[in-house]
Amino acid sequence: MRSRTPPDLTGRCPRCLMREVLCVCADIPRVETRTRFVILRHVLETLKSTNTARLAHLALPNSEIVPHGAQDRPLDPAAVAPPGTWLLYPGGNGALPAEPPDRVLVLDGSWSQARRMLQRLHFLHDLPRLSLVPRQVDRARMRKQHLDEGMSTLEAVAAAVALLEGEEKSRRLDELYSDVTARVLRSRGTFPGEGMFKAR
Repeated sequence: MRSRTPPDLTGRCPRCLMREVLCVCADIPRVETRTRFVILRHVLETLKSTNTARLAHLALPNSEIVPHGAQDRPLDPAAVAPPGTWLLYPGGNGALPAEPPDRVLVLDGSWSQARRMLQRLHFLHDLPRLSLVPRQVDRARMRKQHLDEGMSTLEAVAAAVALLEGEEKSRRLDELYSDVTARVLRSRGTFPGEGMFKAR
């Protein structure tokens, strides 16, 4: 298998990986949660500046990112999903569990990467699922969503926080996503109402 050439990180912030002129570190909120969020991130997402799992982790002190797919770091299911872990899963009625989970596992990657993780990691099949009702949010996005109800990882975590910890904490994560998206799209000249979308 041919190795991929890593992206050039010159001129990027080493913390948020955004271009230095777009760095969002000073505006990342600190959102304290009782719930621990564990993000299982596909290795190919690690150095992408548009990876929102990184932003979620930077905003949530009670969180961690675990890489998936790295040849030198085999996955330990017992460490990733000990007893009491729930899997964050789009779809369902969004009902709150009788006992709110202490730990929520979030799959991070493209739609196809996340789907393959769910199919191939058999320990995920036994986890109770924290379901999310798709949120109809009309907003600009950094990446094209393949499904109408698709969400970035940061948006999915925000929805879970709303369900488990309240709307106020969730709102701060949603605002972070909107802020970062606006910066990225403006730098590309593709922010709605501006650049290539500007009314003539």
